[in-house]
Amino acid sequence: MFVAARIALLGYQVYRPLADDRGVDLVVDVARGRHVMVQVKAIRVTSGYVFMRKATFPLESWVVLALVVFDTDDEPHLFLIPATEWSDPHPPLVSRDYVGLKSAPEYGVSVRKRWQQDLAAWTATPPHIEQVLENAHPDR
Repeated sequence: MFVAARIALLGYQVYRPLADDRGVDLVVDVARGRHVMVQVKAIRVTSGYVFMRKATFPLESWVVLALVVFDTDDEPHLFLIPATEWSDPHPPLVSRDYVGLKSAPEYGVSVRKRWQQDLAAWTATPPHIEQVLENAHPDR
């Protein structure tokens, strides 16, 4: 609800799917029949890693990860990362295929000691949120 509220306060309509079996936690209406699918992940700084199954996280401009990091601060930190960033992942973003292993292929974010610096480019300020949502459908 924290992520939905931050987006809704900017004037967007935010919806929650009835089921959470396809990696979509929020759907944001960005106007004219266009939507952005948001997968929300939360982590405490001490836990280190979040991931999304590649099968449910397509690298499309209309797919976004909302990462909530709980630190010792009073307010959680929010980062909005377009899925297309994993097209050519660089730390802290990772892509793992686990060829020959039981684990399913995944995209992830490694939250390290330098997490604030590593994630700074995706800090969910109001202008960044609007930019990510507006760029979700470049053909508009």
